[in-house]
Amino acid sequence: MEASEESTRQAHELTLEMFGSTEEIPEMAAMKRRACSYDEARAFLRELTGKSLLSKSGLEATISNKSIDKILSGKALDKSINREAHFMAVANLEKLFSNAIEPFRFPLNPEKRNENYREVRRLYAPMAFAMQIIPVKFTVMIMRNEKEGKRIYSLEAINVDLGKK
Repeated sequence: MEASEESTRQAHELTLEMFGSTEEIPEMAAMKRRACSYDEARAFLRELTGKSLLSKSGLEATISNKSIDKILSGKALDKSINREAHFMAVANLEKLFSNAIEPFRFPLNPEKRNENYREVRRLYAPMAFAMQIIPVKFTVMIMRNEKEGKRIYSLEAINVDLGKK
């Protein structure tokens, strides 16, 4: 199983307690922004281009124009529960990433071209959606060339109700 598939499968092992106390979770998962279209979602991501974001687990990363294209690609949209959840996660990416934890480690896929990557990290954050709290998975690529930094490469709204565990 490929690491990205494994990391989506492992989202089923997440519990709300992993993200914080029962008092913290509702505010952490509450999303204040909405994006109803590709263009609105793209506008939110453009605001973040080049801005340094810090996860709850201490990982600092940025978003590049290439990241925006990847996050809004048809393939990325197809991986999320649905477009509405994906666009909501995009509109709230900054808040979600600030609440993201890294409970699992995944190696680089030896079957892919990894010459530009030193490491791949996958983080998860809780998001209230459709009367549930679901995990949003971030993939962060840590580049070999330190000037290129650490980039948020993709996100996925995963169909798991964390509140039912």
